[in-house]
Amino acid sequence: MNRFVAAFVFCATTLVSLVLVSGCKPQEDVSRTEVRIGCFPNVTHVQALVARYMARMGENWVRQPDGGWVKAAGKGWFEERMPGHSFVWSTYNAGPSAMEAIFGRSIDVTYVGPSPALNAYGVSQGTEVRVMAGAVNGGAALLVHAGSSMKEGKDFYGKRVATPQLGNTQDVSARAWLRKQGLHLTRNGTGDCRVLPTSNAMQLPLFKQGELDAVWTVEPWVSRLEAEAGAVPLVEDSEVATTVLVGRDAWLKAHPELAAKLIAAHKELTEWVGAHPEEAQRMVADEMKLLTRAKGDEMEKIVRSSWKRLKLTTEVDVPGLRQFVKDAQDAGLLRSRFPDVAGIVYQPDSPR
Repeated sequence: MNRFVAAFVFCATTLVSLVLVSGCKPQEDVSRTEVRIGCFPNVTHVQALVARYMARMGENWVRQPDGGWVKAAGKGWFEERMPGHSFVWSTYNAGPSAMEAIFGRSIDVTYVGPSPALNAYGVSQGTEVRVMAGAVNGGAALLVHAGSSMKEGKDFYGKRVATPQLGNTQDVSARAWLRKQGLHLTRNGTGDCRVLPTSNAMQLPLFKQGELDAVWTVEPWVSRLEAEAGAVPLVEDSEVATTVLVGRDAWLKAHPELAAKLIAAHKELTEWVGAHPEEAQRMVADEMKLLTRAKGDEMEKIVRSSWKRLKLTTEVDVPGLRQFVKDAQDAGLLRSRFPDVAGIVYQPDSPR
């Protein structure tokens, strides 16, 4: 098992076990006005990056009676819609680290991929995390070298396929697709095809050097592989959920009105992004430049290229989540006994 994922599973299991054994949790501070929120420096975290940019620049947009929008000075998108509350952002490079922060009570909500959220839900026996809303579908792809003979499943026998991390959303999707092509896979990378968990930053140079035959990854790395390594998409993961908004269950229970406002603000922001794609792209590029120290012109091109693969949504695809669980179980990444997936969806008016 990948060392980082193993550490996440150990930490998460330990934390949850302590809670279950002790029969109690630290008391949630219902008077706290600070909302601690996480995200990744990925194009697929559009809403988060736009909100961070607006907060940093003191910007807000107001909807008009005719349905249009007017730019206005303000404290930020979320801050203006939840007066009296401040937002503290944390950045993570992978889902397991964000879920560790949820278990460790160092953040309240986060944008994250569905697979780490489901893993956390399963580890905690159906407690601790809830999916508040969808965010982005698509933005992921399986890429091969230009001119490659790899066109269908049988061509992947004996090949090396990289995914960002063992058990992450793209890793589960890649293993599910390869299994459907008739290939036998193992979690440790052996089998008919070698699936090699490799960080996004390392995938690019290894692919260029010919050390990898294919890569299943997410934007902006799909566009970077196309632009910098001449990679060609073979499979476009256009409908699968890539990013969701997840909340810590104890925080949601302690702050139901604030949670409702946050979900409403997230949905309204999603509408704004859909109506202002060029403005949103500029904000995302600026925020990613700040977070990754990438060059300005290059990042703007990558964001524009990535955008065509993104599908903004606020819907939670429960059947899709169930399929994620099945695919992860088939790959040996989740235990066979798993809580009812429907329970992961946040229902503020339903007793739990």
